[in-house]
Amino acid sequence: MDKLQPLLRPACYDDGKRPSFAAAYARAARRYGFEPGRNAGFAKRNNVVVKVKSHADKDTAHEVPAESIQNGALEYVVPVKIGTPGVTLNLDFDTGSSDLWVWSSEFAKASRYSGHTIYNPAKSSTAKKASGTWNISYGDGSSASGNVYTDTVTVGDVKIPGQSVELAEKLSSSFLQDGGNDGLLGLAWPSINTVSPKPVATPVENMISKSIIDPPVFTVKLGRGTEPGFYSFGYIDTSVTSNPITYTDVDNSQGFWQVPSTSWSLGGETKTREGNTTILDTGTTLLLVSDDVVDELYGAIPGAKYDNEQGGYTFPTDAAVPDVEFAVGDTLYKVNMKDIAFGDAGDGRSFGGIQSRGDLDFDIFGDIFLKSVYVVFNQGEKKVGLAQRDD
Repeated sequence: MDKLQPLLRPACYDDGKRPSFAAAYARAARRYGFEPGRNAGFAKRNNVVVKVKSHADKDTAHEVPAESIQNGALEYVVPVKIGTPGVTLNLDFDTGSSDLWVWSSEFAKASRYSGHTIYNPAKSSTAKKASGTWNISYGDGSSASGNVYTDTVTVGDVKIPGQSVELAEKLSSSFLQDGGNDGLLGLAWPSINTVSPKPVATPVENMISKSIIDPPVFTVKLGRGTEPGFYSFGYIDTSVTSNPITYTDVDNSQGFWQVPSTSWSLGGETKTREGNTTILDTGTTLLLVSDDVVDELYGAIPGAKYDNEQGGYTFPTDAAVPDVEFAVGDTLYKVNMKDIAFGDAGDGRSFGGIQSRGDLDFDIFGDIFLKSVYVVFNQGEKKVGLAQRDD
């Protein structure tokens, strides 16, 4: 099968403007609902996302507006055609969820919001109404819900007939103010699909069960800044890097791409993290790890400090940053220096792209980590393969 390389929009940038650190961190807190550890700048409390205002007194906090969490183009989007003759929507490809939902004509107010392409099943000769409803809720109370159709979905040169498509009838304010995408395509395991009374097959599950792709894999190379990236389905592009792809078994019991990560390295010194695991999540921007790792990392960067106002660690932009590596399985992968400095924090300082996971008992390897590797998600064999990228 020919490789598929649709261009992606850079994460956390808005047409070249500086990335939104607060939005990236708050989005992760909302997504996983973690409470703060020593260094978590945001947390979910009482069903809202809050910013920790004082590092010493974490009971002092104020709410982060729900609509700000999605602002700033916090995702990569990929063009996907739905229907016959079809309309092309820009969808957020997300390995941390399992729903394919879109802005649709079922949402009565859709025309009031510019910047979105709308899917209308009445204009597709292959659309069919299906049973079931769906409802996605987030920690701050934002949500999206609606009904279900089946239609032909085309991603690059991969065509999936009879794919379930979840049509938004209701969208809360955070989605309405996110002009970056026309919906979401979930790439996690089918068990966490939200369609009720019975979950529906995800696009990748259908690609595999209908023998549309072989091998049963999808891969991702995330671009940096304006650099193009791509997803591929049923094809492994060995030209991405000269380094070998190393495979690790996946624990999908929670529906995520969860793998062991029992060591890390700082400045060439490897350190053990017994029993630690991580989730590979293209829907999270930052790299989130335990407080002890965060403290040791920034303790090795001259001038680094936890910034109460910013809600995370910052460091001098011209500081010498030691090499940082994190393991997936038995292999360490280096995080590109360009990405450890996530964005401009003002006064000659940069936001750290590696921050606290709060009270979670697993790490989240988001785009800050994933941009340094080429990843093969082997859904057929429950494995992931990673190769260090040359750039």
